[in-house]
Amino acid sequence: METKLQLRKKIVNLRNNMTLHDVKEKSNKIVNKLIALEEYKKSNTIFVYMSFGTEVMTEDLIKLMLSEGKRVVIPYTDTKNTVLIPSEIKSLENDLVLNSFGYYEPEYDKIKTVEPEEFDLIINPGVVFDKQLNRVGYGKGYYDRILVRKRKDAKVIAVAYEFQVLDEVPAEKHDIKMDMIITEENIYM
Repeated sequence: METKLQLRKKIVNLRNNMTLHDVKEKSNKIVNKLIALEEYKKSNTIFVYMSFGTEVMTEDLIKLMLSEGKRVVIPYTDTKNTVLIPSEIKSLENDLVLNSFGYYEPEYDKIKTVEPEEFDLIINPGVVFDKQLNRVGYGKGYYDRILVRKRKDAKVIAVAYEFQVLDEVPAEKHDIKMDMIITEENIYM
């Protein structure tokens, strides 16, 4: 089996070779499946990532959640302490700034911290997953530190492209499994 590092490299490379058209089309299919779920419909406070590059796009999803009156929480990346600071936003236009990595996050001076125990649903990014719902992230453990603090009844749903879901990935005892993985072709549970 390939190492996490090898898998990350291979899958990120595949993802980076996607056309913008494919990214948009597949992201729309994934988001439509997500918003049709009971887990989504009954969630009030949702922690969701801001997509970057060729990740499954979340901007339209966030706009929809805000329009539905859901409490939208976006991560601020504190690289010095290697932690995510979940912050509530009310508007994509007014509450976010472009950071040095090239993606949008809450403006530091406007952070409205929300504790992970308050999340009903976590929409989780990742690099590669397997059919047993294991996840390999970018390797810094940012999301793992959030997931260990969530409520037992809060759902963790990963969104990914079908090629990001393999039969098996390296997993360790402390790794937190997803409750579900949604791709443009399947829902893994």
